[in-house]
Amino acid sequence: MMRFLVRHVGNMGDLVFFVPPILATLKNKYPDCHITFVTAWGLKDKKNRWGKRNQNGFCVSLSMTNPHIDQLIHFHSTKTVLDGSLCIEEGVSFPTWSSAYYEAQKKSDNYDDVFELDVGIAQDENPMTHLYSDIGMPEETYTDYKIYLTDKDKEVAASVMENFPRPRIVMLESIEGRTTRGWDPDKIPVLEKEILKTYGCSPIWFGAKFPHEYEGRPLTLRENIATLLFCDAGIGVLSGPIHFAAAVGLPTITLFCDQPLYRVAPAVFLNAYITEEKKMHRTLIGPTGPVLGFLKEGSTKINLTPKEWATQNYHDWSLPGRQATKSCVSVITVPEVMTVLNDIVHT
Repeated sequence: MMRFLVRHVGNMGDLVFFVPPILATLKNKYPDCHITFVTAWGLKDKKNRWGKRNQNGFCVSLSMTNPHIDQLIHFHSTKTVLDGSLCIEEGVSFPTWSSAYYEAQKKSDNYDDVFELDVGIAQDENPMTHLYSDIGMPEETYTDYKIYLTDKDKEVAASVMENFPRPRIVMLESIEGRTTRGWDPDKIPVLEKEILKTYGCSPIWFGAKFPHEYEGRPLTLRENIATLLFCDAGIGVLSGPIHFAAAVGLPTITLFCDQPLYRVAPAVFLNAYITEEKKMHRTLIGPTGPVLGFLKEGSTKINLTPKEWATQNYHDWSLPGRQATKSCVSVITVPEVMTVLNDIVHT
């Protein structure tokens, strides 16, 4: 039996876009293999350390139901707690490995191969092509997104969504959040009014800032994602919530710019698997200039004139200053979004 050690401690989108097809492919090629998967509890803290539980412990929460993982490990920068007393999610305990312990395991004879999916990917690279090459399968093309929801997740979500009239159009959180990949905030209330006027019901906000409740408690991360199963369309800038929606089969409209389309737009990676036209994913692309860059990394300056940049008041990717001038995604109009939305809802 082949034994693989696989690590990924990245962001939400990666855990539904990169990781599941890689693990599924390993299991397909080596049906009897054993996969030990190492992931963090959430994002790094301000001192660049892993271990703190944040954003609903999303890495562990999204990984613990994956049937291709035989052993799930919580990654911590400094602590090793093998009895599982540190990391407990939904009543289930998982061992914790420190950075040093993980490095020792990599060098041990316990595994036939070690794959680290935390690699940096260049702007002009297809991310899945890059990762499949890293695991020795350069000809592989399988790219289906996946979130493994439990029956209970779906049952709770169905109960919650019964309270919302149809069509259920979801505004995915990053469209409202202050990120350098966000949409022009002045257009958001206009879009909300147009949706209400056209369909007779307001859009539903999705994300940590807009939690649904079930029997007096907030939904878990997976239960919240499961609510998207019972909706009709989702709208957002490329981000974790877009990946969640795509992974459960909700047709999405991705507002996009400044990156090659194959950088992870669901329309590119998922439409090949979809036969029903209504469920296909759409991408609206702003007028991208000659220079491409990851806006989250602070490269908004490439899209602005010196005068605009001087008044931008940019601090970092989470405090980008004036959103309306930050990038070409901001010029995507409400009528454009509505035209595509009508195509999805009325197809």
